[in-house]
Amino acid sequence: MLLLKPSTKEKVKGILFKFSIIHIRNLSIYKKIILGFLIPLTLILFVSSFVYISIERLQETSRWVTHTHQVISDIQELKKLLLDMETGERGYLITGKESFLEPFHNSIRVWDIKLKNLKLLVSDNPSQVSLLNEVDELQKQWLKYAANVEIDTRRKVKQQHNNKTTMTDVIKLIENETGKNLIDRIREIGEKLILEERSLMSIRQDEAKTAVERTERTLILGTSIAILIAVFIAFIISSTIQKNLKSLLKGTDKIKQGNFDDDILVDSNDEFLLLANAFNSMTLSLKSSTEKMQLASQAKGEFLANMSHEIRTPLNGVLGMLTFLEDTKINDEQSSYINSIRSCCDGLLVVINDILDLSKLDAGMLSMEYIPFHLKNLIEETCHLLDSSISQKSLSLEYSIDNQIAQAFIGDRLRIRQILLNLLNNAIKFTDYGAIKLSIVVSSPHISSAGKKISTLSFQVKDQGIGISKDDKKKLFKPFSQVDASITRKFGGTGLGLIICSQLVKQMKGQMKVKSKLGEGSIFSFSIPLEHTELIAENIPMTQQEILADEQELASKYPLNILVAEDNNINQTIAKKIFAKLGYNIDIAKNGQKAVEALDNKSYDIIFMDMQMPVMDGVTATEIIMNKWQSNSPRIVAMTANVLPEDKEKCINAGMRGFIPKPINIANIIDIIKHKNRN
Repeated sequence: MLLLKPSTKEKVKGILFKFSIIHIRNLSIYKKIILGFLIPLTLILFVSSFVYISIERLQETSRWVTHTHQVISDIQELKKLLLDMETGERGYLITGKESFLEPFHNSIRVWDIKLKNLKLLVSDNPSQVSLLNEVDELQKQWLKYAANVEIDTRRKVKQQHNNKTTMTDVIKLIENETGKNLIDRIREIGEKLILEERSLMSIRQDEAKTAVERTERTLILGTSIAILIAVFIAFIISSTIQKNLKSLLKGTDKIKQGNFDDDILVDSNDEFLLLANAFNSMTLSLKSSTEKMQLASQAKGEFLANMSHEIRTPLNGVLGMLTFLEDTKINDEQSSYINSIRSCCDGLLVVINDILDLSKLDAGMLSMEYIPFHLKNLIEETCHLLDSSISQKSLSLEYSIDNQIAQAFIGDRLRIRQILLNLLNNAIKFTDYGAIKLSIVVSSPHISSAGKKISTLSFQVKDQGIGISKDDKKKLFKPFSQVDASITRKFGGTGLGLIICSQLVKQMKGQMKVKSKLGEGSIFSFSIPLEHTELIAENIPMTQQEILADEQELASKYPLNILVAEDNNINQTIAKKIFAKLGYNIDIAKNGQKAVEALDNKSYDIIFMDMQMPVMDGVTATEIIMNKWQSNSPRIVAMTANVLPEDKEKCINAGMRGFIPKPINIANIIDIIKHKNRN
């Protein structure tokens, strides 16, 4: 027995300790993976080598078995040739016909070749070669002392007129058994050779069987050990990784829930510890940033909601009254004043919508509407809206459309018009003389993966305005920014337009570019992919007065009891007049509580509900009505200046089934009434 010195024993213990589970746990993930890979791989290589050697032995055994079968087959072939010789000779001796000697002579010719081949096969076995030499000698003796003598004697019998030989002489030769003894000895040697080959084949088959069993045992045992070791190491590694991952995931879940106070703890000294420490440090920074962001977002949301409501409410009154004022008898001068007022209101509404659009874009909540539209109609409509501005500055607005462009596409028509109006308004604003050119070109169409025909349209707005310096171009697409403070004083604007356009183009999977030199004008362009569609008929939008004139008999077609919950006196007046123009005599509730009380006294088909009202707001009133009247409750539609997405969501969650933003578009009210009648 080998005795180890104390120092050697300590080294062995140290090595064993290094490969203990604790040490494996503290290895880096890379080393854990390498360790888990190498140990099973080594065992598998050992098993594979053993299997390879066993297969080689089996192949060798298979070759020997094939060799034995060939030797036995050749011996049997020699025995058959011998039988053919003997049969041919006997046939001739009995009948005297030379035809019986054909197999005899044929077998003699083949015998030497077969015997020579068989000697080559058994050349590695001297005893078998010696026996085959004996067979060769015995065959020659049989031919010389038996077969040929008997055949010659039988030929003499056929020639009796020349000699006195008879069949008796032939029979005597046969009875001497000279040929029989030689043939029996040859057969005896053949059987001996066959028995010897079969014995060798049996031994080799037993060896092959043993090798197969040994290989199977080794393969099963080696593979099982490799799998067990791999599973064991994988279990240690995976349990460590899984435990640490759970700690990390648990930490991220806490952060998702707003808990930034708990640290992430891991039970190892590998990369997970570094990751946990980095994560804990990041959490502290994230906590501080989140608190600041939440305060800023809350303040921004409250400001936008209040600003939108406080501006839209009086703006709804102004635009509503303008609509009714336009219906009265006014002279041309008064009509001009009204148009100026409406233009100012529209401008103010654009600013409000720009701010809300920017907020939605920042939050990723602005959705696109993909509908068919005529490109040429869109361009002509956009240019028509700018006729007044162009005339005031004595400019010219020209547009050109590539002849290769299709007539109709699918896209967000209003957003494309919004981008074009913004770019063209900017061009008009900063150009004092000359022409403004709008050109649209198209790239070669292609087929998308969904099988749709797509073309990329490039819109370009070129002006002869003041231009932009290289440094100032960097400020263009930043919110609430102007390239120069003096520009704001001279030309006005919020600085929101271009950033909104840029974000809209990006959302439509396009890109916006600008080329400009100070004093030489600017070229703003954007490219967007659009899907081709068949030519469609577009409805020309009607003015508010045209809508009212067209729907004067609405109440007779759709008789309904209507309640409007509105606290603002001017908006109450506007609502009464709008519905009166449509033929309805509506009731007014000045707050949500009055609306609930009104339902106790009268049945209504539709309630148009403001959100922000004193005593009881519209959302609370809707919830009470839905709970109290349930399936028998009237259809409640929001009609409010609170137009943010979260405001609309509150209305829908409370049970409202429609949303009309202020300033009111009369077409929206008509759609609600017709929809109610269809239901």
